[in-house]
Amino acid sequence: MGRRSKRHLGVAVLLVASLILGGCLSLRIDKVTDGAEVKPLPQEFAVGKTTLADILASYGAPSDIVDMKGHFALHYQRSFYRGGQLSLSVPMSDVLKASPKLDATGNLLRYDAAVFILTPDGVLSEMTYENGIARPLWNTYWK
Repeated sequence: MGRRSKRHLGVAVLLVASLILGGCLSLRIDKVTDGAEVKPLPQEFAVGKTTLADILASYGAPSDIVDMKGHFALHYQRSFYRGGQLSLSVPMSDVLKASPKLDATGNLLRYDAAVFILTPDGVLSEMTYENGIARPLWNTYWK
């Protein structure tokens, strides 16, 4: 390769590097928590004995009430959203009539929830609790 072509290659590399370094890089991170804290099930709650009044006194107003044809369910829920976006663009529209752009996004949505199913008389018949935020992402990703 001649001296002149090496010089042209060097100028071209310098021009491309300056375009890339002059590009726009942005990072956006979202963290959103929605709903009141959902406590684990109390030890004193027992199927057939705990009443609607006991649940409301302990947990307060539910996120949702579901009619289940005779029975009804109180649903308490708190959601955790984590999201991110990475964007890189190189402004070359003056030269190429196009600007290369690279985007990467990801998100994670987890829930803490407690569900109490009660009889028409307001007596607890079933209950369940899920602490979704406590599970690590990597272990649950593969399941």
